[in-house]
Amino acid sequence: MNVKLIGCTILLTAVLMGCSVEKAMQAPTRKNLNVFQPGTSRLQLISEVGTPAVTEYRHGKRVDIFIFKQGMAEELNYLRAAGYGAAFVVTGGLSEVLTYPVESEANFPTITAQVTYDQYDSVISLEVLKDGLVIKAGGPGDAHPPAPAASIAAPPSDSSGAQLN
Repeated sequence: MNVKLIGCTILLTAVLMGCSVEKAMQAPTRKNLNVFQPGTSRLQLISEVGTPAVTEYRHGKRVDIFIFKQGMAEELNYLRAAGYGAAFVVTGGLSEVLTYPVESEANFPTITAQVTYDQYDSVISLEVLKDGLVIKAGGPGDAHPPAPAASIAAPPSDSSGAQLN
């Protein structure tokens, strides 16, 4: 009976070994959001945040929509992994019962950004979207009136609804 229990414990430890460490190492890293500044080239932006989810042309200008997770500094991911690894060794694997669920539930914010470029593929404007709405720099409380994301680039209009060009 004891041999079976020890065997099961060793097998379970081997299966769980390093799961939280692996999750910590695979967590998203912090993106340099300065690449969204006007004048940044499209290639620089893509190299930092990844391939856009959508690319389209509106009013003759290229518009990309990026969706990415904003993580932590890479060094912090390594430190978390090292801490989980040390806890695993010290507790004989029992720490995984706590650290794996904690790491599995780590919730990194998802950022959806709409970027418009000029004719040279340099950033000219950025709009951060949430649920299809533009969010001003002041946060969700300062959101524009509800409008679908596709209509964000509509031509401006005066108070009577006539389009201004």
